[in-house]
Amino acid sequence: MKIQELSHAPITHNPTLNPKLWDNNKLIPEVRVQLLRIARHFADFLKVERLNLRDITISGSNASFGYSDSSDLDLHLVADVDTPERAELYDAKKNVYNFKYNIKIRDIDVELYVQDSKQKHHSAGIYSVLYDKWLNEPKGDAPTTNAKEVKSKARNYAGRINQALRSNDLNTARETMSNIRRLRQAGLETGGEASVENLAFKLLRARGQIDKLVKHITKLESASLSIGEQHES
Repeated sequence: MKIQELSHAPITHNPTLNPKLWDNNKLIPEVRVQLLRIARHFADFLKVERLNLRDITISGSNASFGYSDSSDLDLHLVADVDTPERAELYDAKKNVYNFKYNIKIRDIDVELYVQDSKQKHHSAGIYSVLYDKWLNEPKGDAPTTNAKEVKSKARNYAGRINQALRSNDLNTARETMSNIRRLRQAGLETGGEASVENLAFKLLRARGQIDKLVKHITKLESASLSIGEQHES
C-alpha cells in the first residue's frame, strides 16, 4: 500500500444517528422487525439444538454517530457459548452465512455474528433489538483522536501486511493477522471505537488490505492441504 493511499483516516462524526435506522434515538419499528426476521433466519441457519439466546443487539458505527456511507450494521446474536468447539462452529457458520447472503437494510450491509454472552463487547453504542432499548447509548461528542497517529499506526500495520504477503509463509501470515487483531482488541478495551488501533484497522479494511491478507492466508492454507501431480521420470 502506498503512503498517499492512507491520506484520509476514517474519523467520521455526525450530528445525529443514521436517519435510515433511527428516529429520535429509537430504532425505527420497521427496521427492528426486519432485523428480528434476519436474526431468526441466521439462528435457523446455525442448525444447533440449543442456541441459549440471551439478546439480539446492534452495535458499531451505525449504532453511534460515527457512521459513513461505507459503514455496515453489526447484528449480534448474544448467546451462552459453552465450549471452544461451539465458538469455532459459530465463527465458521457466520463466515459462510455472510458470504452466502447479501443482506441489506435500506442499502446498509448487515453482518451477522454470534457473540458469547460472557464476552465484554466494546462499542460506542449498543442497542438491544430484542428488548427495544439502549444498553449503551452513544454520546454525541466528537472524537478527539489524532488523525496523524491513526495514519502512522495504519502505515505500521500495512508494512506488516506487506511483509507477510511477500514472505509467502502461512505461519507468518497467520501470526500477522493475529497480532493486528490483538492490537485492535487492546485498543477497543482501552480507548473504545475511537482508539488509534481500531481506526487504523478500519482504515486498512476500507482500503482492502485486511481482505487481501485474509485471502492470502486462505490461499496458503489450500496449498498446504494439496498435493501436486506426480510425474514419472
